[in-house]
Formats: sequence, C-alpha cells, structure tokens
Amino acid sequence: MIWCIIGYMWLFLHRPFEVWYWLGMLHIERVYMLVVLVAWFSASSKQLLENKVNLAVGLFAFSMLFSTMMSPYTNIFDNISFQSWMKYLVFYGLVMTSVKSERDLRLVVTGLVVCFFIYMLHSYREFMGGRYDYAMGTVRMVGVDSTMGSPNSFGASIVIFLPMLLPLALLLKKKWHVLFFVSYILLSLRCVQLTGSRSSFVTLGLCLVGLVLLSKHRFKLIPLMALGAPLLWVALPENLKNRYRTIWDPTVNESANVSAEGRLEGFWDGLQNWQNSPLWGVGPDCHGLALDKNFLSHFLYGQIPGELGTLGVVAFLMLLFCYVANHFEILSCRSFLKQRGMGKECEYCYAVSLATLGSVILMLFLGFSGHNGYRFTWLWVAAFQAVALSILKSKVVAIQQKEMYGKF
Repeated sequence: MIWCIIGYMWLFLHRPFEVWYWLGMLHIERVYMLVVLVAWFSASSKQLLENKVNLAVGLFAFSMLFSTMMSPYTNIFDNISFQSWMKYLVFYGLVMTSVKSERDLRLVVTGLVVCFFIYMLHSYREFMGGRYDYAMGTVRMVGVDSTMGSPNSFGASIVIFLPMLLPLALLLKKKWHVLFFVSYILLSLRCVQLTGSRSSFVTLGLCLVGLVLLSKHRFKLIPLMALGAPLLWVALPENLKNRYRTIWDPTVNESANVSAEGRLEGFWDGLQNWQNSPLWGVGPDCHGLALDKNFLSHFLYGQIPGELGTLGVVAFLMLLFCYVANHFEILSCRSFLKQRGMGKECEYCYAVSLATLGSVILMLFLGFSGHNGYRFTWLWVAAFQAVALSILKSKVVAIQQKEMYGKF
C-alpha cells in the first residue's frame, strides 16, 4: 500500500494526464485510484489511527458538505472545490489506515519530496523551452499541469513543501543524497523567482530564515544567506525585478498595485458574505457569485467565514488547534524517550511534526494573499503528523510496559 500511496502522490502532483492529453482521455487517475482502493480493501489491517485531528477533519468535511447543500449558488454535483476536497479526504483516510511504522512514514515523506522535485524539474524544462504565462506585465513561470499550475499556486506549493526537507535532512548518508538535497533547494529558489509570485517570494524568505534559525549550523548559514541573497537578486531578469519591487514600491506597476488592493477587498467582501449567511456561509467558491462579482476572495481569512460560515470557522480553528496539540504531545514523547537514552529514535518523527507546523505557518501566511482554505496540503500534513505521533506513542507505551513488568 505504501508504494501505491506514493504513486498516487506523483499522479496528483505531476498530473501527467493534464500534460499529455491522450492520457487524460484514458482517465488513468481514476483507474489508478480504483486499483488502490481495491488493494486497500484487500489489506488485512485497515484500522484508522486514533487522533484528535480526525474530529477536526470530519467537522470541516461536514461544513463543506452542509455549506454546499445549503448554498443557492451551487450544488454538490457541480462544485469543483467540494468534490476535490472529498477526494483529498480519501487520500487522508488511506494514509491514516495504511502508514503504521516509521519506515513507512519515511518512504511516504521522501516519496512526496521526490515526486514534487520531478514536477518542478519538468516545469522548469518547459519554461526554458518557452512555456510560460504573461500576466501583470511580465513573463511568469507556470507548472506543467493546468489544475494547480498557475504562477501563484505553483509558487505557493513550492514554498509549502520546503519544510518537508527537515525530516529528509536526517536521512542524508551518501553523496548523491546530499546532491539531491542541494539540487532541490536550488531548483525551488529558481522556480519561485521565475513565477513572479510576490506572496511566494516573501514567504520563501520567511521559510529560509526559519529553516536557518532551526539549524544547528545557524551561525554558519546566516552569513551564507547574507551573501546569497544579493546573488539571487542579480540572477533575476529585469522584468521580474520590477515585479518584486512592487512589494515595497507600488508605483512601479499599477496593475500589481490593483492586484494587492483586491486581496484586501476580498477580506471585507468575505465578512459581508458571513454577515449575510452567518451559519453556513454562501458555499465553497461562491464568494463572487454571492456578491455579483466575477472573482474569488483571494484572502483566506475572508474565504473561510464567507464561504463556510461559523461552522467552517470553528472547524478550521479546531484543525489548527490539533496541529499544535499534536506537536506538544510529540514533544512530550520525545522528552520521555530522551530521558531513557532513546533520543535518536524520536528525531525523525519530531522532524516530521516540525515540518508540519512549518508548512501550516507558511499556508497561514500565504492566506493573506490567496484563498488556500481548501488546499490538499492541510490534510496531507495533518495525516503525516498524526502518524508520527502514533509511532512515538507506541514506543513510549512499549517502554512503559517493560518498566512496569520489570518491577514485578
């Protein structure tokens, strides 16, 4: 099942059926998922991991369903966001019932990084071959797929997955491991540069600073960052420099300034939708329809209350609480194991949880300029962290049982 899950991640991230359209006609993603589900049903053990995050995810799924059903602007058969989120929920269930050991978790998280590296590399190759988007007065890199390949979405995905390098760093043993690790970072930097996404560019800086401060070699890395930042800026084409200058000087490009103002408008419009439908909102992706405007919210903190109402806000806050609560439980397990001289056995799971918090913080930060409330990564990282906690709990219980029986 583990390799089936990794295969699904590659199909989901790279989406070859959107790159080569003849594959799309064969609907290989649906066939593959059916095969995976058959394999899952055939597996001997399918017990769902017990974790508080299951309740938060269930409540959010219910808020999506209830809001879609109650909305006068959409329905469950036509709403793409609702249907996509339910598919994400299936993957969440597969991970929570199939990934049991630390070896399995290492394979899945490493597989995620490798799959996304392939996706980035293919996108960069296509960009160098002349495939790009022209928006806001500049050439902007896009992903090779059509669903999540827009410059802003592609750039956000790159940044959100960067913290997943933390657990990968613990597995570096050979030279080609280090080469891949460095190549991933450099390719990520270059791709974010070329997307022209200001939110991804700023969030990338936040992510890199955070990773450096968490590193044991922070005092060596800080000077390297100080030297590398000007080089990254010099490597940018002039058109992209002008694009990023609008972060601190809106007069450089008026269209970019209008785009930034639209984010703030999305927040206030979202609150208006919430006021008009306080319990269940106006429905997923119905922000503009409810206001007779032809655009989405582009602001997470207006999207959730406006489209899912109070029910969605409670579910989202509960999900955020679970990320933090699970991490504190992992810290407790880590402390317990360290006291018994087993510190090394908990570092990988701890790194996965730390990476989860990092990705969540980055998504929250990106939420100030994007409607990313229904992103698949909220569920993916929640599942990874829950599995990591389950693994550490099992180790703690095993030691406690030995200690207890040793007294008798």
